[in-house]
Amino acid sequence: MKKKLAAIFSSIGLALLMLVTFCACSTYGGIEKKFKNEGWSENKDLVNLQEALLTKALGEDYKSVCTIHALGKDDSALNYVVILEFNSTEEMEKKISESETLKGIVKDAQNSEFINGNCVLVFYTPLGGGNDVFKSSK
Repeated sequence: MKKKLAAIFSSIGLALLMLVTFCACSTYGGIEKKFKNEGWSENKDLVNLQEALLTKALGEDYKSVCTIHALGKDDSALNYVVILEFNSTEEMEKKISESETLKGIVKDAQNSEFINGNCVLVFYTPLGGGNDVFKSSK
């Protein structure tokens, strides 16, 4: 009985370990927390404005591989950032290699200050400080 119980718990433990190991972890949660701590908030209107531009830059299927996040500060259209959260780092790297627009933003994906895990900072207003918040979230 003890051996069966030990085998069951070992199997459950191994399954949980494999589940945690193989699940893709997004870095957006940490990035969002950092921005919110600095007084930024999600802005759905900005997301809608960016969708047409991103469709043109990344293609019609971009929604299947990434999510747009637009965060603003002080309710100003002049103070915002746009972050693309990709489903995985591999999909992000693939889209960067396929898109001339992303290649222009991200010269070196491995060493870019515009990349944090599976997220890419694609736009920020220079005076808003969003670039600094994004870099500090690494």
